[in-house]
Amino acid sequence: MLRNLFLLLAVGFLAACSQGETGAQSIPQDMAEKQTTQITDVSAVEAAGLIKSRPDIVVLDVRTPSEFAAEHIEGALNIDFKNANFATEIGNLDTSKTYLIHCRSGGRSTRSLAAFKEKGFKTIIHMNGGIIDWNKSGLPTVQ
Repeated sequence: MLRNLFLLLAVGFLAACSQGETGAQSIPQDMAEKQTTQITDVSAVEAAGLIKSRPDIVVLDVRTPSEFAAEHIEGALNIDFKNANFATEIGNLDTSKTYLIHCRSGGRSTRSLAAFKEKGFKTIIHMNGGIIDWNKSGLPTVQ
């Protein structure tokens, strides 16, 4: 009896494994990529240190164009989170690069993180407190 039970369990296990090999139980490649987004929250001072030490980081400001024109972090790109084409615009970016995302105070950039996950970005650094904390920390901006 115990031998029969073991045999049934073994057959069930092998059947389940063989289904996975045919793809019936596998996760689609695009879903697997979306699940791998690494998001790290940092302060403005930490963000400045990362920008200085890692020139490969792309600074992405998700504020409106007028906010960006008034002042921004040197070298930053601007893609407006409020723009209806936001998801399309970030979809044109290289998802394998590391992006430091920020806005005015952290609200829009926090809400934007879901879109970056959806598009399969690998590494996102989120600057808490946005440009307000950047300024409070005495860090430079350009116009």
